Amino acid sequence: AKYLNSNFVSHEVLYAENNVLTGNTKVAKELFKKLKKSGDTYNWFASKEITNLLIDEGEDDKAIKFLKDSYSKINYPNIFQKIEFANYLKNNKNYNEAIKYYSEILNIIDKNHILYPQATDGRGISFERIGLWENAETDFLNSLDAKPNQPYVLNYLAYSWIEKNEKIEKSLSMLKEANNLKKDDPYIIDSLGWALFKLKNFTEAEKYLQKAVTLLPSDPIVNDHFA
Repeated sequence: AKYLNSNFVSHEVLYAENNVLTGNTKVAKELFKKLKKSGDTYNWFASKEITNLLIDEGEDDKAIKFLKDSYSKINYPNIFQKIEFANYLKNNKNYNEAIKYYSEILNIIDKNHILYPQATDGRGISFERIGLWENAETDFLNSLDAKPNQPYVLNYLAYSWIEKNEKIEKSLSMLKEANNLKKDDPYIIDSLGWALFKLKNFTEAEKYLQKAVTLLPSDPIVNDHFA
């Protein structure tokens, strides 16, 4: 492909991805670095891929610094680049910065936008992690209002209520819905069992919690719930 068309940039993408899949990460990084010179779209794509490789190598701090530098050099980041950056910040525990970018997105879109449920959920998680529960709760409810059938948002909100000993019956109903939407997810099954435990339905709780610990035997919280 490269021989037939030396300017075929998509070839470089596939070649780099092939090297990732075959474990040649050093070669892949060099190819992605070259791709960064092919315009904003390829630059951002390559930056994300290099970041993922650095995270896989345990270089988390270096990875997020690299992505921040790359993002800052995009002249006019679009809304999809912005939410991808916010998600990376959230997933790497940069919660305050993530909230800033999620808020920027939510300031320019309305409830009907495709990214609204994701942005409110992401910001909600970030708020919850820094202890601003009322803000988090509002965001989770707004996310579900815009898109009701989100099993992981249902689970996050319901489990948070359960941990605060609030709205246990409502949480149980939400978790049953989440479980129907996402079968055999150990985290949702654990939450469902924990809700039943809080309601003192120990027999039913044991069934779900035993299944959760079977699916996720190394998780300390799941084991604690079952114990």
